[in-house]
Amino acid sequence: MNAFSSLKAGLLIFLMFDPNAHAQGIVYHFGQSAAEACAARVADPEERSARILRLCENALHAPDLTPASYAATLTNTGIVKMRRGDLDAALADFQAAHAEDAASPDVAINLGAALVRLGRFDEALNVLADPKAISRERRHVAYLNRAIAHWALDDVAHAHEDLTVATALKPDYAPAREMLQHFQVADAN
Repeated sequence: MNAFSSLKAGLLIFLMFDPNAHAQGIVYHFGQSAAEACAARVADPEERSARILRLCENALHAPDLTPASYAATLTNTGIVKMRRGDLDAALADFQAAHAEDAASPDVAINLGAALVRLGRFDEALNVLADPKAISRERRHVAYLNRAIAHWALDDVAHAHEDLTVATALKPDYAPAREMLQHFQVADAN
């Protein structure tokens, strides 16, 4: 099938509150292909098996992948690598996906998450500089990742601001709500 059948989002949450950034699966798939199987499995935030990594890597070589599906599958492959702790390889996949013309702007969430996890906070902030470019249904994750980067750079005011936006966008988003609980807002007087 040449058209996309569905778009699914998988939220990658390693810990409820931690300095680790969060990623979103860009899970485009079509037909009964390896790319579809990869996407379906990556939607499970616990999935990190070597078998799924191989499936996703093999899916990248399918001759019928559209450019957008290739970028999405590359992103999904990076998500599995990040879940397995191979941050440098995940970063390379996210950078390659982000460079694809047909890539979703949501790839920035994953690229930013990998940079945060690698301690490259300024670069993460650069990648996530325009969270409004991210799809509305995933934008809260971009704000959370920015908040984590700001926090790590001791920019508490911007961290608080981004967490406030993340919780306004998605009030039931536990990672942002829990991180926001670590702040106490006091009068400047």
